[in-house]
Amino acid sequence: MIVSITKIELNSYLRLIPFFKFNGQIIKELKLSACKGFKLKPNFNLKVWYTMTLWENDTDINNFYRNDTHLEAMKKSTIFSSKIQSKRIDKMELINWKDAKKLFNTI
Repeated sequence: MIVSITKIELNSYLRLIPFFKFNGQIIKELKLSACKGFKLKPNFNLKVWYTMTLWENDTDINNFYRNDTHLEAMKKSTIFSSKIQSKRIDKMELINWKDAKKLFNTI
């Protein structure tokens, strides 16, 4: 199993509404996909968001990432953020947020 974790830093608070719009569509598609689990967490200031998904394999992840809504969101991601980072780790279940956030603080 693979856990995919993404950190998205919004360019400004004005980007919250467009971010929510795309994110809502992506969550709807996640529920219909081969995704085994997902969660979303904002930082206390709402400018930094984390997403976490659980997948059986790379093929399932790539099929989802290349679907219509997610692909469109990636093309328009510079509207929301100039700082997007992703990590993938091998785990059998979603991890806690404290450990997930640590992955982005290591050099």
